[in-house]
Amino acid sequence: MATFDLVIRGGKVYSAAEGTFSEKQICISEGKIASIERPSGRPTASRTLDAEGMLVLPGLIDSHVHFRDPGLTHKEDFETGTKGAAAGGVSLVFDMPTTVPVVTNASLFREKLETIGGKAVVDFALFGAAAISNLEEIHKLARAGAVAFKTYTVSPPKERLKEYEGSFITNSGELLQVMERVSKTGLVHCIHAEDDSTIGCLTDRMKFEGRKDPLAHYDSRPNFTEAQAVFDAITLSGATGARVHIVHVSTAEAATLLRQAKLGKSSQVSAETCPHYLYFTKEILQRKGPYAKYNPPARNQEDMQALIAAINDGSIDVVVTDHAPHSKEEKEKGAEDIFRAPPGTPGVETRLPLLLTMSYKGLIPLESIPRISSESVARIFNLYPRKGALSVGSDADLAIVDYGKIWQIKAEKLQTKAWETVLFDGMEVRGRVRQTIVRGNIVYEDEVGFGKMGTGELIRGEAKP
Repeated sequence: MATFDLVIRGGKVYSAAEGTFSEKQICISEGKIASIERPSGRPTASRTLDAEGMLVLPGLIDSHVHFRDPGLTHKEDFETGTKGAAAGGVSLVFDMPTTVPVVTNASLFREKLETIGGKAVVDFALFGAAAISNLEEIHKLARAGAVAFKTYTVSPPKERLKEYEGSFITNSGELLQVMERVSKTGLVHCIHAEDDSTIGCLTDRMKFEGRKDPLAHYDSRPNFTEAQAVFDAITLSGATGARVHIVHVSTAEAATLLRQAKLGKSSQVSAETCPHYLYFTKEILQRKGPYAKYNPPARNQEDMQALIAAINDGSIDVVVTDHAPHSKEEKEKGAEDIFRAPPGTPGVETRLPLLLTMSYKGLIPLESIPRISSESVARIFNLYPRKGALSVGSDADLAIVDYGKIWQIKAEKLQTKAWETVLFDGMEVRGRVRQTIVRGNIVYEDEVGFGKMGTGELIRGEAKP
């Protein structure tokens, strides 16, 4: 009789093929799923987990985090970031290139990997930056192992240029050239889609009028500024054949553009949104001030409803977090002048319970949560079925969740260094992660703790030669 490293018994296991949860037994050997079958007998194993009454999901993938390492580790680092991921049922994160230095070439990619690799508790992938200034480095970054590329279509404030230099483009001609170059790698091109010139014009207007109040942030970046940039990215994707992924979609207008794009048979456009767009409207700026500043800003009730509809009809493929922590001191700079606060909010640890709570309220089907938080991410970035699947031969990445557990998010108990800025603090949610498993290793266990640093491995992108 075979001896397994780990057996999980009694849980309601998600099946992508069936689109349902059913009681199954999962046997794990050498970091892979060896079998999934109805419970029968008790296989010999080094350890058995009783998941009776629990949901068993494919390990979540968060393809949009900013762990600030290297260079900005007072905000977050790869240990605290990946511990937060593990506590949130996340087995794989994709870290953005906007660290210090920005990851614009293969040498900087390798330097970042050397800095962070020994800190990771979960598996990780790394983005490369893509702009006109590093056109000749794009293919080298792909060969070094970048999982995808990131480009901003809006410029940063001058005081944060060192975090973004080499990652932003402010005109369509340059975006066309960069998109063509990225498409040759076969990797996905992720676009932060906001129109630079319009936002610049409106921001100058706000400042001229003496507007420093929190809602000035919203008024400087109205819905159409996102729609303009999304339309541009979709159009250029069609012209170049590039695989484009629109990040953190926030508006009904963008959701409509994406729905229309996906009707085209040759469309290679995918998109994501985030929990803070599904829970908060622009009124959060009035209540929380600089702590509620993120880009794009919180929108209106109609936008929130449109985003939920787009998730349910597949126009928006995934829900990620855009985990973007800043210190309390940095956020407080915007207390009197909202334009002085850096944009971003933490979220890598809270996504799953927020989605499960939405499911309980009937806003999204429970069965779609594995798709929008894991499976579709893996498919978009060419990692499926190694990642994002509960199937024989896949990496044994799992999240075991007590769906019936109702609890309150307490910011001070979260892993992020930026816990004082957490917007979801105090919210009652449903669904507690009991264990997170990465390649057969239990990296997080509720009320027990975490696996050792360095357990996580780099997951390389599948680039063309």
